[in-house]
Amino acid sequence: MRYRLISNLLEFKDLENDWNSLYLKDNENTVFQSFEFNYFSWKYELENNKNSLAIVLAYDSEIIKSIFPFYVDKVCRLRFINDLHADFCDAISIIDVNFNEIIKFVRSNFKIHYFQLVNLKNNCSLLDYSKTNRCCVISDFDYSLLNFSKGVFPDNYFDYKSKHKTEFRRILKINKNKDYKIFDFTDTLFPKLQIKNLREKMILLGIRDRNFLPNSQLLLIEELYFNGKLLLSVVSEKGVINAISFIIKSQSEYLFWIDMYGDSRLINLCNYILAISSLSSEKSVKINFGRGSYNYKIKNFLPVKKKLFSMFIFSSKYSELKFSLQRRLIKLIKHVYNKIK
Repeated sequence: MRYRLISNLLEFKDLENDWNSLYLKDNENTVFQSFEFNYFSWKYELENNKNSLAIVLAYDSEIIKSIFPFYVDKVCRLRFINDLHADFCDAISIIDVNFNEIIKFVRSNFKIHYFQLVNLKNNCSLLDYSKTNRCCVISDFDYSLLNFSKGVFPDNYFDYKSKHKTEFRRILKINKNKDYKIFDFTDTLFPKLQIKNLREKMILLGIRDRNFLPNSQLLLIEELYFNGKLLLSVVSEKGVINAISFIIKSQSEYLFWIDMYGDSRLINLCNYILAISSLSSEKSVKINFGRGSYNYKIKNFLPVKKKLFSMFIFSSKYSELKFSLQRRLIKLIKHVYNKIK
């Protein structure tokens, strides 16, 4: 194998065709491994914050076989691009790569305190590294999903009892005067101003803090929308958006990525019900409820929970010890906070 480092935006852009070709060869790849998500995440969110681009390409016979979309942050951690907002992180590859060689290659080009590889599904090949090498693997997060047959929701999922169906009807009745539509890239509309207004409303209501949905992330969302990677599920009243969900689409899977909503009663759940009803009326679909075991999703929709893993690879015993102590301290602070809250 031969390895090459991509370290600037121009070289990154030149990768687009090769990246897309490799991406399309595996149906298990998610939008978070797509060129658009990684390129625009870097361009809008990460490039100007003392981060270093560190994409690693693995070649065999002059053909790119693997792409590792890494960067090194300002405190010398190697990470996946935009791992903060990517529900699932991974390389894209059509071969098995010796990850020890990738680690050695990256360390020869950057000073790295440790590798922080998060949001890995249990079938991620990178986890094989932990079986034969010293590192720390933890599971702090879940994601959840559910398969719906083509048909009329909620009757197209047989595990829903009468109490669930009654609750769905109640939520829809409360919001019966609302309008609903799913927008995709064929619509010229991207309601940026209304999204910003709803963002401010959520912050004022205390639903989100001031760091929620910065303009840089909104630019990324807009790019994904017009590149056909994302749908807008919109509930409105008299032309004003009451709730909007940004839904990542991939094959017949739809992932609720980011939800926005005001103070209308049960409006976010209403949006979920209407979106699932609309999407599953046309074909059988897999609905991914995304990262995080939020009670309102689990309680109302009964999705199947699956584990996500994080793998940390340290450059020294000191780095490992420092990480372990920091992690224990954070757990202690959270425990004390929850006790006194």
